[in-house]
Amino acid sequence: MNPNAADADNDFSGGAAAVVQAAQISGGVHFRVTETPFPPPRQLPPATKGFIDREVHIRQLDSLLDETDLRTSDDRLPVVTVSTVSGSAGVGKTALAVHWAHRVRTRFPDGDLYINLRGYDAVPPLNPQEALDGFLRALNVPPEKIPTDLPGRTALYRSMTNGRRMLVLLDNAATAEQVRPLLPASPSCMAIITSRNRLSGLAVRDGAIRAVLDVLTEEDSIRLLRETISPVRVDTERAAVIRLVELCSNLPLALRIVADRAVSDPDVSLADLVEELEEESGRLDALSVEGDELSAVRVVFSWSYRALHPEAARTFRLLGLHPGADIALPAVAALTGSPVSATRRHLDSLVGLHLVTRIGAQRYRLHDLLRLYASEQAKEDESPAQIEAALTRMFDWYLTRSYDSYRRILPQGRPIPGLDNGTTAAEPSFGSLEEALRWCEHERLNLLDVIRLAQETDHCDVAWKLAIASMAFFERHSYWRAWIDSHLSAVECTRHLGDRSAEGWVLLSLGDAWWDRGQIDEALQCYVNAHDAAQQVGDHWTAGYAMRGCCLAYEDSGRFADAIECADSALGIFRTMGEDRGIGLSLMSLGNGHRNMARYDEAISSYQRAMEIFRSLGNRWSEALVELQLGRALIQVPDYPAALDSLTRAQELFAEMSDQRHQCIALVHAGDAYAASGDRDEARHAWSSALTTLIELDHPLASEVQRRLKSIE
Repeated sequence: MNPNAADADNDFSGGAAAVVQAAQISGGVHFRVTETPFPPPRQLPPATKGFIDREVHIRQLDSLLDETDLRTSDDRLPVVTVSTVSGSAGVGKTALAVHWAHRVRTRFPDGDLYINLRGYDAVPPLNPQEALDGFLRALNVPPEKIPTDLPGRTALYRSMTNGRRMLVLLDNAATAEQVRPLLPASPSCMAIITSRNRLSGLAVRDGAIRAVLDVLTEEDSIRLLRETISPVRVDTERAAVIRLVELCSNLPLALRIVADRAVSDPDVSLADLVEELEEESGRLDALSVEGDELSAVRVVFSWSYRALHPEAARTFRLLGLHPGADIALPAVAALTGSPVSATRRHLDSLVGLHLVTRIGAQRYRLHDLLRLYASEQAKEDESPAQIEAALTRMFDWYLTRSYDSYRRILPQGRPIPGLDNGTTAAEPSFGSLEEALRWCEHERLNLLDVIRLAQETDHCDVAWKLAIASMAFFERHSYWRAWIDSHLSAVECTRHLGDRSAEGWVLLSLGDAWWDRGQIDEALQCYVNAHDAAQQVGDHWTAGYAMRGCCLAYEDSGRFADAIECADSALGIFRTMGEDRGIGLSLMSLGNGHRNMARYDEAISSYQRAMEIFRSLGNRWSEALVELQLGRALIQVPDYPAALDSLTRAQELFAEMSDQRHQCIALVHAGDAYAASGDRDEARHAWSSALTTLIELDHPLASEVQRRLKSIE
């Protein structure tokens, strides 16, 4: 920009990370620049090969995109563009939406969001809260800043997308209610929704433009076969091709399967394929019933399935037992009981025949119709004992891997019975904590689905152990809803088993989830029930931690005398059983109770004893937390130099573990120590340094820090 030319155009070209534009400036200019800005989310799945262009629908979507551009530049049209693509199963709704989205994604520089809402899958549909949690994380919202309620998440999501040019693809929706909270509000955004339902409510209330996708015309069906088989073969056997199209009911999914069969066996004529299909049609006539969504394509599926190599066919049908929307290669190997190398070959064969879709380097997905068909074949071609064996192998794989992650995330966590072979020092198979967390993130929804399936198939011992093993990840990444839902199922399973010890442990963990979420009444009830169950069976570990949980709930409720009583009881239990970590936590809680009742000598003594224990255990996070609480007590003594030493040490330890939230809390209390000692400049510096991050985290302490800064102006 030329500073000597008053009428010159503003030029913002170049690589600046931030720009300040102003005619006049008075006072200071403060801004924060992220050194490595996050790239915009790009979540679209791969496009379908050989897509047959549905020209009418493509033009319709293109026109909506032009309308989005108009709305971006015209304040009179502040409405987001929404399009629904509906049609029967297998008709190509997702293929159309994904194909078009890839064509235009460069028009949306702020990114694209995609989610499979699982509206018609075998597993429960995703609820809007779960979907928004994923979207907000993709938009780089810290987990602790994500509201717990649906209205709060919806409001934050719309704030985050406001003013951005983003494309949102909501795939496989069940109802308008499932979709509506996921619609951005900015007119510069566009949302596309696919569903078997017409979602009329979105058209009426939200102005959605509807596109109903029918089966392909005969002409387009033949075009698809020409492109996927070969123009010469198709044109040479025109009569056979027309019959193939008829037998496939003009469904793109069925046509691709037939085409791949023809390509894989070029010496067989298309007329021979017609003959095979017609024979299969007669065999399956009895299976076709009104309202059966498989009836239109069962013939094609069955014909292709029967032509598979026996091991590939077995892999396919056993995939129908998996409850999740997608599955990892090692999980398929566990399900089938085959080596990973052989499993990969079988999956490659299924991918080549369009019976399975590859969605990543080692992840696969079944179309929902194919999943239904695979499940049918598993029941028909596998004995009950074989199905039970496959489920057991799959459950064991998820349980073993989840427990490995649990041991990596919580190395001092309580061993889960039967998973450590009688030892408590099993070495996690993951190479690092980051690897364990990545695995958990990939499998998060599958873990919930497997827990549900374990409960439904009477593998209740698996269900509760898998819930406990998954808890460490859910807590670390603040997936409170998953934590709570998995444990509600687990509680039912432990009661079905009549296992009071397991019930107490699950209730204790469920109480932690409620407490972490700030729902103190629910937490306290779980802790009390956990303590009762543990007392009944003599489980001192659960009894002690449940009593310490009651202490936390009472402390948050301002019932400090009750908190001290519970901390003393927990301390006695842990000392009897030699549980050092529990002793340290109880001493810290005891110190908190005494501090809140102005008994500073007792508080400091408790904190110092807790510190010694955590240092001997190498538990640096708990050590940092004790330093923080000790610093708070020393401010009140007052002993400001000692308080600042403790709070500085807490900041350093939290920084080592990348715990910004507690690091800032320690910094705020350091500001309190400076202010109380009369050093207003250092207090202002400490509070100001903490405030930016607290605001980013949406921490309730931010408003209090702002008041403190104002008080020393």
